[in-house]
Amino acid sequence: MSDDDKAFTTKYRLHEGTNYIFLSLGRELTGEECHKLAVQYFEEHKNMTLPGEALIVDVRPAFRKPLANVIPQIHAAPE
Repeated sequence: MSDDDKAFTTKYRLHEGTNYIFLSLGRELTGEECHKLAVQYFEEHKNMTLPGEALIVDVRPAFRKPLANVIPQIHAAPE
């Protein structure tokens, strides 16, 4: 596995009530990138998960595309 294929996690919180964990390849996402993805894919940001859970947003399958063209895999999981 090359360094470009190494998985990175970036924790992000847009609003109180939902924590996001972005999974990406090659590097961590910036706060601006996390914000753009959160706004693009989530209309309602509060109470999307239960207490102690985070919303996992996996952009690894398409990470080598521009982030605007990425369709993430999304699921809730324990933090």
